[in-house]
Amino acid sequence: MSNKQFLELPYGKDDFTKLREQNCYFVDKTPYIKQVFGVDASDVLLFTRPRRFGKTLLISMFDSFLKINPEKPFDNSKQLELFKGTKILEDKEFCDKFMGQCPVITITLKKVDGTNFKEFYESFASAVYAVALRYSYLKYSDKLDKSDKEELEHLTTKSFLLKIENQQTVKDALSTLSRLLYKEYGRRAILLIDEYDVPLAAASYRDRVNKVLYKNRHDFVADCHDKMVALMKGFFDLLKTTPGDEGAISKAVITGCLKVAKNSIFTGVNNFNVNTVTSQNMNLTGIIGFTKDETYQILKDYEMDDYATDVKNNYDGYKFCDKEIFCPWDVINYLAENYQNNLNGHKTLVKANNYWANSTSSPALYEYLGFLTDNDNQKMQNLVDAKSIKFELNESMNYDTLSEHNSNDFWSLLLHTGYLTLDWEQTKKEELKKDGKTNKDVFARIPNLEILGCFNNNIKEKFSSDFKVLNLHNKFVNALSCGNQKEIYDVLFDMLQKYVSIRDTATKAPHENYYHGFINGIFTSCEKLVSEYHSNYESGNGYPDITFKAERNTKAVIIEIKATSNEVDMDELAAKALSQIEEMNYAQPFFKQSKITEIYAYGLVFCKKDCLVVCKKLK
Repeated sequence: MSNKQFLELPYGKDDFTKLREQNCYFVDKTPYIKQVFGVDASDVLLFTRPRRFGKTLLISMFDSFLKINPEKPFDNSKQLELFKGTKILEDKEFCDKFMGQCPVITITLKKVDGTNFKEFYESFASAVYAVALRYSYLKYSDKLDKSDKEELEHLTTKSFLLKIENQQTVKDALSTLSRLLYKEYGRRAILLIDEYDVPLAAASYRDRVNKVLYKNRHDFVADCHDKMVALMKGFFDLLKTTPGDEGAISKAVITGCLKVAKNSIFTGVNNFNVNTVTSQNMNLTGIIGFTKDETYQILKDYEMDDYATDVKNNYDGYKFCDKEIFCPWDVINYLAENYQNNLNGHKTLVKANNYWANSTSSPALYEYLGFLTDNDNQKMQNLVDAKSIKFELNESMNYDTLSEHNSNDFWSLLLHTGYLTLDWEQTKKEELKKDGKTNKDVFARIPNLEILGCFNNNIKEKFSSDFKVLNLHNKFVNALSCGNQKEIYDVLFDMLQKYVSIRDTATKAPHENYYHGFINGIFTSCEKLVSEYHSNYESGNGYPDITFKAERNTKAVIIEIKATSNEVDMDELAAKALSQIEEMNYAQPFFKQSKITEIYAYGLVFCKKDCLVVCKKLK
């Protein structure tokens, strides 16, 4: 066993300052600080990369290097200690100009979420509040006037920001902070935004869920996405200012997963440069993710270089322009799990597990279930067979148009989110040079064994034509129509295992809402089997969760849905569901219809990815 002292691995750490203060292992990306802020000429630079590739840590590194110390303005002694031993300190001229010399506004939007626009707004406003609080010291500045300090007071009062009628203050937050910082320091602020598109992705997904959940409510409008676009358009107005404008910024660096296009929040932004997984800018290729050399060096540092081939086969394969790129999350997790076993001589225990798939999800992918063609399924098989596939790449996708289920958007989404990588050898260079408004004919492939496993287990299995999802849905409806309790459970359980993530149920709304939407989604593909399908529709003395007729209107089904986080409560909730159906006379309208010969009442109780089905025949 080696006597070497190993640095702590930065497992799950994306705060640069904490990483350095805790003396964690650090892959030195500091030369890119100069490339971005000293060489790149764009006013706004957007990086789009898959999840878990290190975007947040990059933004944090920029922030730590550039920001002014409010206690000792323009004194960079803290940065000199924090960046000790890094390559950027070799460039003294650049460091003297930028290190600790810039007002910086940094905001992350990765946690913005909700079940309706009010919740989305409050979540977004909370993120703005967290940023503004960083500059509360300006309240005591002698360079700001009374009106400036009143504006700052509003931004640092959470109760004020959370009121939706004050959203103009939230929209103006970046402009306000930039203007105040310029007054204080006489220098234009640098703007850093992490995961800018998460609110749009979450809002769009919520709209699609709510459209199913409330499809029978004529007064309901699924407008989370549109309202978030309007909110964020105002929020990003700062990017449209010119260098001579009051409060203008000197540069903005933004990260995300996709570049959004139609009704874009970036409309009107000048000198806007986008760096995607298909960009050909060699100077920025290795800025996010681990390069081959960086990966092999960290393996060597932890005496795991004998496993380089294993790591390459499982976690390499991404190609961004001229460089092989490894997923940092995978490499760090692999080392954290295995290097001690290797040092202790337990080489048989060293395994390359799937870390990435368990840490990221894209519910938008699964919405393509039932909409892909046989040709798409063949493409999936080709990918699994280690072949490249050709499709029209949409580099400016919109989250709100994913519901159109365009197959090219599906493949584009897989490329942007890390399930595929561009095949640079087969893709023609002239295609990549096309204007961003024009779709590009590209080739893509599965990058490595880990993602191949994702395809076999999470993608192909769900979308393959061999898996007849519609048949499964139909089987579910038929079982409900004849009181086959066991078959209902078997089918429902299988679907829960395949389609439901526990993370997806983690909302502020009652968990019943999520499962209600899930059941509604099943019925959207069963229109030929059911009639008069209603969700939360008045019946008897209340509003049953779901009712429908089947078998030429001769059978009626009433479903009441419950959910719990504790499986011991499932039996009690099931009994309560059936009692509710009877006590509220939900079946009354069906008893009045002579054509209906059978009426079935169901209590469906969900606990994470399990369920309980109870049935009572009422007629």
